[in-house]
Amino acid sequence: MLVAVVELTEKERLMLVGKKEEIRKLTTEILDIMDDPKKQSEVKKKITSILSLLSTIASYSDSKNYNLDAFAQMANVIFTFGLEKYEELRPLTVFEIETFCNYVNSVQFDFTKRGLKIRIPKIDVSIFRAK
Repeated sequence: MLVAVVELTEKERLMLVGKKEEIRKLTTEILDIMDDPKKQSEVKKKITSILSLLSTIASYSDSKNYNLDAFAQMANVIFTFGLEKYEELRPLTVFEIETFCNYVNSVQFDFTKRGLKIRIPKIDVSIFRAK
């Protein structure tokens, strides 16, 4: 099977860098508002937006190069056990949200002649359930 390798244009590279910056801004906003029970819906929307941005970035990469499942699992844990059932955040949920934000900001990508290479940190989602 032949696979065409197309180098990303400068416009695409700048767009991807912009998406990474959007993720950083969203995580900063989440950390600023996560303690406010009235803003839990906003936190969820921002987490969902981050997942979408990661997916968009990953779509420019070789499909063997990334797996975003751990991020979705982290978000599901936050939604199910943290934000959904409590008026105020539990200490565990603070840990989960902070960990999610740190992990999504530690995703790295490199532009190569073959396209985009994404480096995703190894994520042990079980730490959320063990606390």
